[in-house]
Formats: sequence, structure tokens, C-alpha cells
Amino acid sequence: MKHPLAAVSTAKTPGSEGVSISLTFQILKRSSQPSDCFILLRPILPPPFMTTHMAHVEPTGSGNIMRKSAASVASFRIMPSSSWRASLAIGTTSVALIVGHFAALLVVLDVVGNNWELNHYVDDAKHFFTPLFNVNDTDTLARTVTFPKSMSPLSIGNVGRHMIATTINQAHDEENRYYHLTAGEHTIVSPTNDICGTIAKSYPMGDAAINATVRLGTVLDTISFFRGTALTNVFGSTLTDPGGVTGDNSTQLIALGYTAGRVTLDLRLMTAIQVPPPGQLVSFNVTMYSYTSKGFCSGCHHYTELGKDVCTIVYSFNDTTKQLVIKSSGAIYGNVHDLGIVFQQHWITVLSMVIRGLCVVVAIASYAASKKTVRWTDHLALDAWYKRLLHLLSPPHYRYTNRAFNFLYLCFNSDIFVLLYTTAIALDEGISMMYARAMNRWALAASFNLWNQLRFWALGFRWLWLNLALLKGLKWLLNFLSTTRYSGSNPLVGLLNFRSVTFVYLTVVVLFNRTNYIEYGNTNHIEVSSAVQDLDALNVSYEDSYYIRNLPSLFCLMLGNLLAVVGLDHVVNRRWWRTLAKNSFGRQHMFNSTSILSDMDLPLDKGSSTTMTVKARTLCTFQWFFTSHLTCFGLPEEPSVIRKFMKLTTSRASLSNLSKPPTDRINQSKKDDPKGPDDAIVLLQAMAGAGTETYLESSTTDEQHILVQDKDGHLHLYDMEKHEVQALGIEIKILRDTSYNIG
Repeated sequence: MKHPLAAVSTAKTPGSEGVSISLTFQILKRSSQPSDCFILLRPILPPPFMTTHMAHVEPTGSGNIMRKSAASVASFRIMPSSSWRASLAIGTTSVALIVGHFAALLVVLDVVGNNWELNHYVDDAKHFFTPLFNVNDTDTLARTVTFPKSMSPLSIGNVGRHMIATTINQAHDEENRYYHLTAGEHTIVSPTNDICGTIAKSYPMGDAAINATVRLGTVLDTISFFRGTALTNVFGSTLTDPGGVTGDNSTQLIALGYTAGRVTLDLRLMTAIQVPPPGQLVSFNVTMYSYTSKGFCSGCHHYTELGKDVCTIVYSFNDTTKQLVIKSSGAIYGNVHDLGIVFQQHWITVLSMVIRGLCVVVAIASYAASKKTVRWTDHLALDAWYKRLLHLLSPPHYRYTNRAFNFLYLCFNSDIFVLLYTTAIALDEGISMMYARAMNRWALAASFNLWNQLRFWALGFRWLWLNLALLKGLKWLLNFLSTTRYSGSNPLVGLLNFRSVTFVYLTVVVLFNRTNYIEYGNTNHIEVSSAVQDLDALNVSYEDSYYIRNLPSLFCLMLGNLLAVVGLDHVVNRRWWRTLAKNSFGRQHMFNSTSILSDMDLPLDKGSSTTMTVKARTLCTFQWFFTSHLTCFGLPEEPSVIRKFMKLTTSRASLSNLSKPPTDRINQSKKDDPKGPDDAIVLLQAMAGAGTETYLESSTTDEQHILVQDKDGHLHLYDMEKHEVQALGIEIKILRDTSYNIG
């Protein structure tokens, strides 16, 4: 008689090593002891098959193929996986991989391309000061360069003259007190970046002879008045209310709600030109150097934006008025505007670079440690700060390799790295924010330049760690202010977590536009020049300055963006979050520490009590990470959770038959079943082969454990009999490379 399974298809599935999916289904359907069948299947079906193809077990006949009583089996129901879900998973993984490499590229570009010391050392920005190399003070500048009467060093205020003197000092910089930085080349393709029109003025020549060579320049000092911020522009009426116009003085603007926020000096110097014969119209290309100094309080240090353009001017000489008149001036479209910036060197900037270097050391040392199996940490041995520091960077470990987590998990989730890198970024914002604004202003109206754009994005990507620090701070603060006594009792703390780095990257989209957001907050502004009123009577307060006044709006944007992405994460992955919250290891991430990345890339068995299978080697490394890199809250588990967990002990005792090796249970079934052995089980036993030995070795891992914290925030592992697992027991697991089931 033909065997009932003879017609079953034997098509192979990738990763199943010849095990037929169809055959598996038929065996499970026809078996009178399906739980035993599944136990036999486990050692011969690799994990990818289990997670991809065995997502569900459907009922057949009067019972389920998988017995609910088998804790190691109850998490799966067998049914074919849909192809679109597999494609979606592959696509998501590929996109995350590409984004991850792009993020790494931005970090490298930030370290190299936005390194002020390296940029200054190359010293390409010195050429911007060519017209000032032979000028030692403001008086010399006024004698050697011809200015219009209303735009000369003698017509501006004291603050403006001080800024000119500082610009001259920046050109010479004999004491090496300034960073001279280049900021790229920007192609001029529209009137927005055409700044040549400023020099179209009348210049007094005095006794200058025909065909004499003269150098021309202009200078203008202004104070910028601003009204409103990004929030009031969106939700208020600061953009629609009656505003000021060019020519209004400070009194009129203050009455309309404006405040002084920036002091600006605009100095333009041209290369030499010849005085033409009277009445002769001359067209000539000149090189114009621009020095735009900007300060954010009266008398404080300012930075200078440098520029170099080629302008086409049309000019003539009026012999009657003795003036050289530039009738028109314009940039040559297609040419580039060379951009440079000068900042004052400060110990804060140097400290920022030192901290960033320290971050690299911490990241590399910690990641290298995580690639080994770290010994289970005894907190009593870490009684001194130097021991904790050594344990952070180089903990005691076994020689076995381990892949507990990847490099991004460490950089995005470690309190030490996030706080150090955030500190370094905050210390450097005094330069990077203004540098980014200068680059962005010229890049917006210029043709696309990949190098400039990548550098600009790299400056925005820095703020990713500010986002992470903000989220960690919120999580710690909510736990600190909360009256909850147990882990998992505060749902708000659980919301402040990302599932994976994919959602972390989503928060960067808004950060890339932070400069434009600040620009939008300063949209409503009026410039008051020294030609309108005496600027010496006005002062600019630092708290009302261009950037500081927009920080509250920027903080609201960051917080709103962060909460929106976190909320999206929890909506899209709501089932996964509910499953993770049922596991004690997952709760340590979600509710009981400052961890903000919760996906540990470990298999989760979904059931009434979620079980997570963790290699002993991986568990030890995670325990080291919690001990050294995270702040643990020290919340105990809820008593109801402990009672529910302990009920599993009773149920497992009643199901002790399942803890026996498969062959023992099959032999027992032969004795109990008068009909003799089940054909399906005999076939599965033959299919299992050496896999049965693998099962025998790992069968002890079926016992569930639970991870808890004591009041001091130290992790402890307990078995189902409330006995704490000691380091020696864990070491045996490590030597055998077996796993724990964490419930």
C-alpha cells in the first residue's frame, strides 16, 4: 500500500536545508501527537525558517497543532508567510542600511570637512585679505581708498569703526587669535546672490589726474531690528500686523514691537581702476572683496563673513564735480562667489574638539569590548570610580566572540557617548550655527554643489545627538517626577523609546532645516543705518540677538518633531511594543533605564507571556552595557507580573513530559498508545538525525528566567523557583554557548 505521505511535495526552501515545507504541514496535520512533531522539527529547522515561515499554527480538527501548554511551542502557529511581507522586510532593511551608511558618511565629513583647526591650518582663506595687507589701521584705510562721502569710515559710528579696526587685525592676526575658514564656492545664477550693486556710487576724486590709478570702496554700518519669532509668525500676527519700512528710525520701530538684534558693518573694497577722460563711458571687470562683520551685542566680539566676486562696472569721470561715477555694477552670471568666514579662537572650541576625540576613544573601546563576551558584572566589585571607568572601556571578558549589538546601537543609546557628544556639539555651536547660516544663505540661490551640500547636512546631522540627549533627559525626568513604584507602571516613560535607528534617522529631516527655520523666525526685520540716525545711542542685548531670540522656538520644534516621530513609531509598531512590554528584558529597556533604543534583534516568542531567547554570552554583554553605559531606575517588577511568571512553574511541572528528550517521549507514547507508533513521528525522528543531539544539548534552555533590578539599579537574573542565577551558572552556559529564555 502506498504510504499516505508519498505524494507530498519535497520542494526545498532556502535556508531549510532540504526540509520540505509541504511535508512539514502534512506531517503536523496527520500526526496524533503534534507537539512531539514540533519538538522534533525544532533542531532541523533553522531560525530563519522558524521566524519567516512558521509565524502561525492553525487549528486542525478538534485541537491545535501546537499545544498551548508547551511554553517553548506556544509562541508559533504554522502557516505560509506572505511574499509581500518578506519583500517589505527586505526593502526596509536595505533602506535602513543605505541610510546608515549615509549617516556614517555625514559624521566623517563633519569631522574632516567641518574641522575648524584643519580648515584654518590649510589657510586658504587668507587670500580674502589681500586689499588689507598693507593697511594697519582705519586712518590708513581712509587715506589709501576712496569712499563716497556718505559711506566712508568717517561717516559711521564708533561701533562701526571698532569693527573696521577688528577686521584689519583679523587680516594680519600676528598672535594667531582667529580662525580663517573657507566656506566653499557658490555659483551666481540669480539676482539674489548678486551683491555688486552696492558699489554703484559716486566717488570724489579730488585732484586725481586723468588715467591715474585709484582704489574704491564703500562702508556701511547698520543695526537690525526684528519682530516676532517662528512660532509667532505661524500662530500669531507678527507677519500681518503693520510693520516698519526702510528709513524708519529706532523710536518708530520700537513702537511697532521691534527689538535690536544685530550690529552689522559692510565693507567693500575693489581692485584698482583708472580714471577715464571726462565724459568717456568705460566698462570694466573689477574684483570686489567684501567684509561683512556681524556682532550680536554692542561691543562684543564679532565674526566676519568674507567674499570675493568679479563685478562688471560701467563708469565715467565728471570733470565738473570731480567725481568718478559708477553708473551700474553687476555680477557675471556663471561665475562663483568665494565665501570665507573669520571667527575668534576660543578655549571652548578647543575643548569641544578634545571631547569629540574622547568620544571616538569611548566608542571604539566600548564597541571592541562588546564584540567579546563580557563576564557577568558583580556590582560589589565596582566600588571605586577608576574601577568603573576601567570596566566601562575594558571589562573582563571571555575569548568568545559576540554580536550583542551593533555600533549604531552603542553610539545612539549609550548615556556616556550621547552626553559627551552633545556637550561637544553645544560647545561648538557658537561657530557652527553661524557657519551653517552663511553657507546656507549663499547655497540656496546657487546651483547645486554636492560638497557644499554634504557639509551643510553634516552640520545639521550633529543635532541628532541633541535630539537623543533631549529624549534621554525627558525619560529620566518623567521617571524622577513620577510616583510609580514598579517597572512598566508609567506608560509615558515607555513611549519615549525608538524601536530601531530607522526612526532615529527620521528626526534628522527637520534638523536639516533648522537654519531655514531660524531665518523664517527673523523674516520681519528692518535695517537702520547711520545715515538715518546716530547708532551710538543704540545698544543690542545678547538675549535679543539674532540666534538667541529664536532658541525657544527652535526647542519647541525639536521637541515637537521628536514626540511626533516617537508617536509614529509606537503607532506603526504598536503590536511589537505591546509584545515587548510583556517581557522583563524589554521592560528594562522601555521603563527601567535611560535606554531609548529597544530593538535588541533577539527572537520574541509571542504568547500570554512573551519569551525572549537570549544567548548567555549576549545576555552578559547587555548586562555590562546596562551597568556601565545606561542609568538604571531601580524599579522592581509588579507583584502581579511575578505571580503570573511563577504560575508557569506549576504549569511546566504538570508538563514535565515535554522537558524530556524527544526519543524518551516517543518511547513513552509507544507504551501508552496501543495502536503503536505514529508514522509521522517515526518519519520526523529519521529526518531529525543529528539534530536531536542539538536539541538534547539545548533542552535545558526551555526553563524561563526573569530579569529584575534592585533598588540600586543593578540587574539580577532569577529562575522560575525565585533563585538568583549566579555567575558560575552563567559561565557554564557561556562555555556551552546555550541560551536563556527570558520571560
